[in-house]
Amino acid sequence: MNRTMRVERLSVSGVRPGEIVVATGVAHPERGPVGSPAAPLLAAALGRGEPDPGGRRIRLHPMDGAAGAVGTGDAVLVMASYLELDGRAVGLGAAAHADDRAAVDICAELVAQWAGLLRSRRLLVAAPEPDCAGARAGVETILRAARVARREVPVHVYGRPVAAVDRIARLAEAGVAFTDDLDAVPDGSVVAFPPHGVPLPVRAEAAARGLGVVDTTCPLAALAHRDVEAYAHRGDTVVLMTGARDTAGEWVSVSQAPESVLTMRNAAQASDLQRFGVDPERLSLVVQTGIPVDDAAGMITALRDRYPRVRGQHYDALCYAATDRAAAVRSVAGAVDLTLVLGAADDPDAGQLEAEAAAGGRAVRRLAAAGELAAAWLTGVNAIGVVPARSAPGALMLQVLDALAGLGPLSVTEREVRTAPRPAVGGGGGGRWAPPPGRPAAAAVGSG
Repeated sequence: MNRTMRVERLSVSGVRPGEIVVATGVAHPERGPVGSPAAPLLAAALGRGEPDPGGRRIRLHPMDGAAGAVGTGDAVLVMASYLELDGRAVGLGAAAHADDRAAVDICAELVAQWAGLLRSRRLLVAAPEPDCAGARAGVETILRAARVARREVPVHVYGRPVAAVDRIARLAEAGVAFTDDLDAVPDGSVVAFPPHGVPLPVRAEAAARGLGVVDTTCPLAALAHRDVEAYAHRGDTVVLMTGARDTAGEWVSVSQAPESVLTMRNAAQASDLQRFGVDPERLSLVVQTGIPVDDAAGMITALRDRYPRVRGQHYDALCYAATDRAAAVRSVAGAVDLTLVLGAADDPDAGQLEAEAAAGGRAVRRLAAAGELAAAWLTGVNAIGVVPARSAPGALMLQVLDALAGLGPLSVTEREVRTAPRPAVGGGGGGRWAPPPGRPAAAAVGSG
């Protein structure tokens, strides 16, 4: 790329005094059409005063530089361009009226700043699907129910699924209504339970009213709910491990037996349980779905050290979705120079992803819009990680990738982490690990 790079000035027309035009593409006299995917970044930089446009109007527009040398048009285009491996020309540029020398200098400063960032880069997308399998399946089930329902009597969802903004938008477009009160659901209509479930009283009321129910509760969430209810029914105090972060499903789990559930957010709280008068012989634990299993592991250890007789779920019942997502983010953040977390400024999910990415001590920035990407962030950056939060629309990812592709050849890869229980040999939950198909058991299990 460096050997084909050009920084030059071309004569153009169509730029009025008092404005700066950022080129969305250029008709070059030698290179032909020059694409400029990074144009929105340059326009946004001018809007932030980087450099200061001095009150001039900023607009995006394609430019015709086919006339070539400066002097034949009424405006000057300052541009940088290079050739991709396939011969396509890519670049960036800005133009100002030839009589406005200060504006031309601003264009030159802007182009020099961004042209200095042109280089080939690796881009690694971490956990590109922000929703777990249960959330994805739940939304699709609700959409199918909405398609068969009459539009004038929409399907109502009790609560709101924890899902990406695009999925929630699809539900709204299908006429689905969201409510936190069953009284808002007309008699004889359909109510959907979201993937994280609903409290027992809501189920009972829906049944008593004869409402049609579409239950999309995730199987792992439903299993955790049944465990809470079963452990409480046998007379145990149930310690619900919720971790430091709030989850939509926490209150649903507690509702299964509110008088018997104590929530535990960190390992230190294991020593506080005695003040609630718990019976060490009647203590059970349940891990809330939606939290990283790694967070729960320390709490389980602390609880077992304090109460050796505590009983709890089989580990095959644990949900690893949050664990895998966090592991993917940490893995990517440790392999790049800069991690971009895509999401709204007030999104707790994006905040958690930022914290995971920052754990490795490298640069992390949040983007709610592609234009927020600043030149200063990219100085010396050869590898970029991108992490989509649930509040980031899918279009934002495409806009960011497109803009970065305008700053040099871009190699885009994805990284996911997936954890799933493997069937055991011997049955009863106590057998040895089963080797992959086609692999000898002795070689896989080893000695001992």
